[in-house]
Amino acid sequence: MINSNNMKAIVINEYGDEHKLTAANIPIPEINDNQILIKIKSIGVNPIDWKTRQGLRQKRYPFQFPIILGQEAAGIVAKVGKNVTDFSENDEVIAYGTPSNRGTYAEYFAIDADLAGHKPANQSFQAAAGLGLTGTTAWEALFEAGNLQAGQTVLILAGSGGVGSLAIQLAKNAGAHVITTTSGKNIDFVRSLGADEVIDYTTNHFSEKTLSVDLVFDTLGGNNQVDAFKVVKPGGKIVSIVETTEQADKLSEQYHVTFSKINGHAQHDVMTKLSQLFADNKLKITVAQQLPFSVENAQELQKISETGHVVGKLIMTI
Repeated sequence: MINSNNMKAIVINEYGDEHKLTAANIPIPEINDNQILIKIKSIGVNPIDWKTRQGLRQKRYPFQFPIILGQEAAGIVAKVGKNVTDFSENDEVIAYGTPSNRGTYAEYFAIDADLAGHKPANQSFQAAAGLGLTGTTAWEALFEAGNLQAGQTVLILAGSGGVGSLAIQLAKNAGAHVITTTSGKNIDFVRSLGADEVIDYTTNHFSEKTLSVDLVFDTLGGNNQVDAFKVVKPGGKIVSIVETTEQADKLSEQYHVTFSKINGHAQHDVMTKLSQLFADNKLKITVAQQLPFSVENAQELQKISETGHVVGKLIMTI
């Protein structure tokens, strides 16, 4: 299945704008006994990619160049480590890798087998490539950090984005009452995902509404994070996946609200649950745009991601 020792990849050799993305021939990764090698079919393009490219994560992850960006993909198992029992060659899989300088913007990707999941046969590679990172992040925010329960009310900020759109569905599947924010043109879209109430942020700010929610899932940060404290009932929670504002500790005490910032991380159990929901059509992955694998298209998709106005997922296909 592997025809050479090298693979095509999209890398950066220094931090900067999208023009730092460049093509490279890189050795195909070696795998250890607990890993699988995936021949990639589709790649999820996420905000974390361009944040890494800009150097915003270099203090936390001082990777050596060249860096292959990307943590999300779907593909076919090309090689299996000798200790791996859950996967075989030619299995179709979903991958959400840990941060490294050898990511998914490439023809092959090595991953610990316990961080991958089986791709449902009834779902496309393009859609599957958008499940791992975003689905896991939404799950961990809602159910692990947020402890969301059936009958509770959650406010999901930016419900039409990649993470937000999956969070709406997961919360609704769990029996929660779901409120979300989006622009007017996307109201029908988020309602189709299961949102019970929709706030058009272009005409009404959520903090001006009379809300008393159990949980706010913050995907925006900044002033929206600050305003979230105004709509959470005492004893409630705010879970954020973006930068923490300086006021968070003070506001937590003032409003008697628990605030937490999480960084999504791959988990086998979560991936398995997400894959089953995906197979059962209880999770829908909306592909906003997909383009063939190339430097120019990676640049284009990252520029689109940087606008913060993506409805669904951005995908590159090989």
